Amino acid sequence: MQRSVRRTTLASDGTIYIGSGDSCLYAINSNGTFKWKYQTNGMIFSSSACATDGTIYVGSMDSALYAINNNGTFKWRYHTGGEIGSSPAIDDSIIYFGSTDSLLYALNCRGVCKWKYKIGGRILSTPGIGKAGAIYVGSEDSYLYAINSDGSLKWKFKVGSSGIVSSPLIDGNETVYTGSAAENIFYAIGPSGNEKWRFTIPGSLQSSPAISADGTIYFQTHYPSYLMAIGGAPNKK
Repeated sequence: MQRSVRRTTLASDGTIYIGSGDSCLYAINSNGTFKWKYQTNGMIFSSSACATDGTIYVGSMDSALYAINNNGTFKWRYHTGGEIGSSPAIDDSIIYFGSTDSLLYALNCRGVCKWKYKIGGRILSTPGIGKAGAIYVGSEDSYLYAINSDGSLKWKFKVGSSGIVSSPLIDGNETVYTGSAAENIFYAIGPSGNEKWRFTIPGSLQSSPAISADGTIYFQTHYPSYLMAIGGAPNKK
């Protein structure tokens, strides 16, 4: 199974969190010394997310999302029907994440499920949250989904014929940027689900894009590997 890329997470107090194939989430002090570790029952490919109250959320391949206090103690866990390689995203104390059971989940900070939305394929990418509250997530069924904050479908957009593993990027105008894991096209999709433009890239998109203050979009292609910078809407289709 193709997995999302594990990244380190930096908390506001300087603590660094990273998951491992030994099933543990590690907390490292900013000076590089060991702080604590918490062991789950499966390997951790998901990046963690930190809430404003200090709670750390991380998914495990044991099919559970864990909530861990910032002192390394257990808070709660929520079981799904599939492995969790999708990293959680937090907005207004709601935790959003996907699973290989093809469901996007929305949990409150107590671990209670508000809703779950069934899509057409496994979710390996991290959801993105727009400023209007919509949740954007890609799937192995090759669609980018926009889900309203109440769990209803807003729209979906077909991205080629291979799955999406990178996390979507949303800019200040609610334009969503994404691409597929096996086709060499980078898409810009408008807030109503319309294609704004597409750009041919030298490799597939498996890394997650980032945007700078001047609007330049950066991402890495896969096979071959290039660092790309796109400024504004390109002319090339």
